[in-house]
Amino acid sequence: MSSVEAVSFPNAEGLKLFGTLHQPATPVVSLPAVVLLSPGVKMRVGPGRLYVPLTEMLTSLGCTVLRFDFYGLGDSEGELQDKMLPEVYGNIEVGRYVDDTLSALGWLEAEHGFGRFVLGGLCGGAITALLAAQNDDRVEGLLSLGMTVTLASNEATPGRYMTRTALDQRRRDYLRKLLRPQAWLRFLTFKSEYDVIWHSVKGRRTRPAPTLSDGVPGPVEQRGDANPLFPPAFLAFLARGGRALMLFSEKDRLTSQYEEKFVEPFAERLQPFLSQIDKHVVADANHVMSFHQWQREMVGVCRDWLVKLYAA
Repeated sequence: MSSVEAVSFPNAEGLKLFGTLHQPATPVVSLPAVVLLSPGVKMRVGPGRLYVPLTEMLTSLGCTVLRFDFYGLGDSEGELQDKMLPEVYGNIEVGRYVDDTLSALGWLEAEHGFGRFVLGGLCGGAITALLAAQNDDRVEGLLSLGMTVTLASNEATPGRYMTRTALDQRRRDYLRKLLRPQAWLRFLTFKSEYDVIWHSVKGRRTRPAPTLSDGVPGPVEQRGDANPLFPPAFLAFLARGGRALMLFSEKDRLTSQYEEKFVEPFAERLQPFLSQIDKHVVADANHVMSFHQWQREMVGVCRDWLVKLYAA
């Protein structure tokens, strides 16, 4: 039977981070340790305890698993100074918790002897995992659930940056509502998403790509609110041999954002690394995979990916 232990360790600023360490009854020494990173402002169990069945599967394979709270969140020390939630998300998306993640890896290495890791998480946990992994050779794999490739700072005008797929779906939804009195009541009483309606009706136009400074590696094209840190980090991780499971939920806008704001514009640069990326979309699921059947599918796909990578 696996063991569960409450643990704590300091981050780079000396703040105490609290977490839960799961060790399998029969550890498989050939497997890396798995660190599941908190998504957004959620605690280490994930929304709807999403990380619990995932952890149970990982320990059943023989993996040691660490889940912990970043500073200022959950049980860990520290305070966040952000005034609004989009600021919190925006700071996470550009690497606020990378140092905390590296502190966790250092603690696992010093206290438990692990030198190889898979980093995983949902949304903000996924982008934190990537930004921490890009230059750390100890990280072999990314178990990415709903990776965000955009910046939350533009959420005030969502229609301006929605993908073609998302806008097409909204347009179909609005057309179906044309004969519904309640929909017109919302529209006439200023309760509708006017920005989204406008952009879905007029159609999306790709904004011109910015000019990059000479000699600076980076994206060949940057679209709207796309996170400029994501492409170089992901490409660097893949270039050093990293493997990634990119798992998305069908009803989540992040699925089309990943395709239209990264895969399409970077297709040529991604070509040499396609065998290192596995992608799966959970049918009908929402962002946090609320229903048990969605979670079961997610856990099964993650299991199959790990078994494929580390089969004897």
